[in-house]
Amino acid sequence: MYWFRQLGIVAALLLLTSLSALAADNPSVSVPAKPPTPTVAQICAAIATNADGHGVPRDFFARLIWKESRFDAQATSPVGAQGIAQFMPGTAKERNLEDPFDFAKALPASAALLKDLRTAFGNWGLAAAAYNAGPTRVSKWLSSGGFLPLETEEYVLDITGKSADDFAAGTEISAQPLNAKLTFDAACRKLPIVRFATVAMAQIKPKPWGIQIAGNFRRAAAVGQLQRLRRAFPAILDKHEAVISRNRTAMGRRGIYAVRIGADNRGEANQICSQLHSAGGACIVLRNR
Repeated sequence: MYWFRQLGIVAALLLLTSLSALAADNPSVSVPAKPPTPTVAQICAAIATNADGHGVPRDFFARLIWKESRFDAQATSPVGAQGIAQFMPGTAKERNLEDPFDFAKALPASAALLKDLRTAFGNWGLAAAAYNAGPTRVSKWLSSGGFLPLETEEYVLDITGKSADDFAAGTEISAQPLNAKLTFDAACRKLPIVRFATVAMAQIKPKPWGIQIAGNFRRAAAVGQLQRLRRAFPAILDKHEAVISRNRTAMGRRGIYAVRIGADNRGEANQICSQLHSAGGACIVLRNR
């Protein structure tokens, strides 16, 4: 029996070698090539056509697709989302999307999904939230309270200019052209195609320590605080990058927008904070979670 098994292994190896040679000599059995990279003009035209065809606001759809992939038809995220509209394989299968990397197929599937999500949740803001976090997560948030993922909150805010909480209260998106001085097509074409591997916001690793220098319940107010502090303490703050991030607190459902400078260790954080104190500023050293 041993020699019989060995003979079977040899036969299998010979078969694999023959198939490899056949694939090399015969392109018809090779792996299908990826669709050609679309131009920004083709992408913008497809966005407009599919937005109109499914009743999705053009500017909203363009911003969502830009947020998803920067118009990169071959984008793949660390969690496995694929193509210009960043479909997860399971969702692509549910929506009968055979090739998420084919922008001409992915964009109509994306527009159709957004239309269905808007029907389910009542407005485009919640549709965007469900597109990012999934319908189940959004439904649970609406019925039970708590929080959406921070990534989703930032996603909705970036696309619509309003918070997810605003849309939970029944607000609808307002008309926000990509560029009020240009037609949709012209404004859309000004968005360059950037070749990159999409990185989810939730997977960006912050520095372990932070120096909080400001904070507010409103993002715009936190931005204003940072700008004033940069003018007041340029010698210190111009050397360090400050980040505005949403942080959970017990003071309210929406949390607070914290303005922090990152540090690699507690000693570095204490040193920066001491410099600010000496210059007349205020800060507190915290461990980033």
